[in-house]
Amino acid sequence: MAKLLLLPLALLLSGCNGSKAVQEETHYEMEQTNAAAGVEKQEQQMAVKEGITGKVLWQSGNQMPSPDAPQSRSKRGVQRTLYIYELTNSSQTTTTDGVFHTNIQTDLVTQVATAADGSFTVSLKPGRYSLFTKEENGLYANLFDGENNIFPVEVKKGELTNVEFLINYNAHY
Repeated sequence: MAKLLLLPLALLLSGCNGSKAVQEETHYEMEQTNAAAGVEKQEQQMAVKEGITGKVLWQSGNQMPSPDAPQSRSKRGVQRTLYIYELTNSSQTTTTDGVFHTNIQTDLVTQVATAADGSFTVSLKPGRYSLFTKEENGLYANLFDGENNIFPVEVKKGELTNVEFLINYNAHY
């Protein structure tokens, strides 16, 4: 009788040990995939000598620390389509809520899909550009310079300009 009780216990323990090995193998495979993606990103950046590189980040929820409400998780990379237009002034768009833009009157130069972690690299000629992401309410950009140009980015000859594009229209400060 005691042997019958030990058999299920032995099977359970061997299953747990096998499960742990599978988890470790899966974790190792994930690390290898992430490492390969990192190498691929570095190779892409090395291939692009002139343009824009960076990350599109999402932030939402309560960003104001208080005793009653916990602060939301910080920024995280997000997959989006990034639209790159010729430098665009706010007078050249229809703007809603100060951050959503439609009827953009400048030319679309290119667009690029970000990776799952929000990273991107795009080759561009030297010049000044405006960046937007595609959201439900229109093209989104929340950064303006002193001349009311929308999310201006300058690409210089032979350089990669690093950009952090923060999408935070659902965040509360």
